[in-house]
Amino acid sequence: MFRVKKNIIIPVLIILLLSLSILISNAAADSLIIHFIDVGQADSIFIQLPNSQTMLIDGGNNGDGSLIINYIKGLKKSNNKIDYLIGTHPHEDHIGGLDDIINEFDIGRVFMPKVSHSSKTFEDLMLAIRDNGLKISAAQVGQTIFNDDNIDLKAVILSPGRDSYDELNNYSVVIRLVYGDTTYLFTGDAEGLVENELLRQQLDLKANVLKVAHHGSSSSTGERFLKAVAPQYAVISVGKDNSYGHPSQLIIDRLQRDNIKVYRTDRQGTIIASSDGNKIKFNKKELVMDSNALRDTGVYLSMVTLTGSVESVVISNNTANTVNLSNWKLVSEVGGQEYIFPKGTEIPAQGQLKVVSGRGAKAEQPGIILWNNSYIWNNDGDPAILYAPSGQLVSRFPREE
Repeated sequence: MFRVKKNIIIPVLIILLLSLSILISNAAADSLIIHFIDVGQADSIFIQLPNSQTMLIDGGNNGDGSLIINYIKGLKKSNNKIDYLIGTHPHEDHIGGLDDIINEFDIGRVFMPKVSHSSKTFEDLMLAIRDNGLKISAAQVGQTIFNDDNIDLKAVILSPGRDSYDELNNYSVVIRLVYGDTTYLFTGDAEGLVENELLRQQLDLKANVLKVAHHGSSSSTGERFLKAVAPQYAVISVGKDNSYGHPSQLIIDRLQRDNIKVYRTDRQGTIIASSDGNKIKFNKKELVMDSNALRDTGVYLSMVTLTGSVESVVISNNTANTVNLSNWKLVSEVGGQEYIFPKGTEIPAQGQLKVVSGRGAKAEQPGIILWNNSYIWNNDGDPAILYAPSGQLVSRFPREE
């Protein structure tokens, strides 16, 4: 009988084990892993790319820096470098922790929109970038963040497409990430205005996974936009019991109607999506949403202008239907003054209504309502609040700072 010598078996076993180890290592290296970190009413997304590089989109609120740092350092295969860092726009709930993160990690490239902010949070971020010898790449439509043809991996910026917007949210850096047959769309706080711009440009918006914009606010995720993206999965980064009423029930209903699987950080904590380039897996089960939740109307305060001889408040309708505002209430938070919309007041689908006040205020054309020829609002900063007849808070402006 033929016998194999022991001194032959052992080297063969070693070779087999080494080969298996290499295969497992390569399989892990081929994975795209996206961490939607639970930072409350804020955004922070850490991405482990299949080429061993990393990307961070936003850094939560000011107090979230250490949380994000510890989370990243606690990951398997963690290293001390973030190859691509994106601050989607200068609101504190998106860039608050980035200064701490920049001071802790070796940062490759930094992408931000070409817009500044007067806040201490923004100043701290700029100082961290300067002190670490970094430069900002101004994010603009069509810009490629990375492109690795060897593994079919690419990230492209779809917005901002303008040099100037009235609302900081609309400067949000929108990114489409492709890995193999899977696609991901990260939207920051981009609102309906930007969504319509993207639709007009006829860009490829399709994505398997959508990071729902603006924490699920009704100011974003319009019906036409959602149809163009056609996601299978939607992730909402949102805080528990937040004062903004996020996520909007209108958006939840819209996602459910299209059979999109929904994940939320306020209910499930950190959400992790992983892919081999063919299939996508999540670390949590999809949510079964509460059908008894208060329903949002799809109406929101999109602009408040308090300077000059005319004060104005713009109310936008982000739905495909006309909305009746009869007996709705507009309130100046500081002054406590109220305007109750008369019977028959309507906003057309995807339309706007302006409420004006002040000595120079007039209502000379459709879509403008005169509140008073006296000044209503405090020019030092007076939030506007919109209530439904039931007393439900529908919208507040400013929404995020």
